[in-house]
Amino acid sequence: MTKKERFIHEVKAAIDGLEEKTPERYFSDDALDFWNGLNATGDTDRPAFTENGKLVLGYMQNNKDTYNNLFKAKDIGEGLGISSRTASGAMRKLVTDGFVEKVGTAPIVYSLTQKGAEATFVD
Repeated sequence: MTKKERFIHEVKAAIDGLEEKTPERYFSDDALDFWNGLNATGDTDRPAFTENGKLVLGYMQNNKDTYNNLFKAKDIGEGLGISSRTASGAMRKLVTDGFVEKVGTAPIVYSLTQKGAEATFVD
């Protein structure tokens, strides 16, 4: 279960547990609008890869041997001509989705998983 799915599940349980089954009594209209939007968007609506995710994953696949499958966001950013912050953001989603794993912490180093090495992009 993803963090988003767990959050939605727990908030639903909290709302279901309210004494009066009227969330409007406890939440503002803005909060309810946000909740309904968050709850309505499923993973089926979301693309498998962001544009930056495609760039980063493709770069890692193409340079796996050059970097011995150990990548820093700084190196990826320099290789793609993007900021290391942009590369790091893409990496977080790739880690969450199982395409990349974090293997070091000082400095942070990433490695392609088998899933990431085999991933293909359909445009």
